[in-house]
Amino acid sequence: MKMNEMYESFGTSSENMAKAIFTSIFVMQNRMQTACEKIQTQISMKQWLLIAMTISCPEPRTLTNVGKLMGCSRQNIKKLAMALENKGFVKLTAGGNNSLQIELTQQAEEYFAQIGEKHLKTMQLLFCEFTEQEIQQLFSLYGKLYAGIEKVEKYTEEQDA
Repeated sequence: MKMNEMYESFGTSSENMAKAIFTSIFVMQNRMQTACEKIQTQISMKQWLLIAMTISCPEPRTLTNVGKLMGCSRQNIKKLAMALENKGFVKLTAGGNNSLQIELTQQAEEYFAQIGEKHLKTMQLLFCEFTEQEIQQLFSLYGKLYAGIEKVEKYTEEQDA
């Protein structure tokens, strides 16, 4: 059975559809990571995400602040950043309050310029089946999913207390 056939078989109730969406998020992440790591071979997709989130992160670009954007712990961000530092893509510098800040290097900028066309083609292929309106709807629905994730995070905090 193909994944899309299995996915469609869950369409019998809202509860089953929610379960299918939940599991599909993980399957899609795995498939996208596998495919994209064949396109860009110098860094992993998690390392790419760290760089992308660092670019998007307002100053100061600390391990903690980038970690919050990525939904990862400071320790996980540090591990990814250190691997990128060893590859010459980022530089970790001391910041205020005993923090470490992430700075992109010239090598990272050159790498992104070099593979920019491949990233653009990947985005085009990924979303070619969508109309502009559907992309806007999906963007809106993802906002609702993020709100749900925040509720789950709050629930887990309450469980720990």
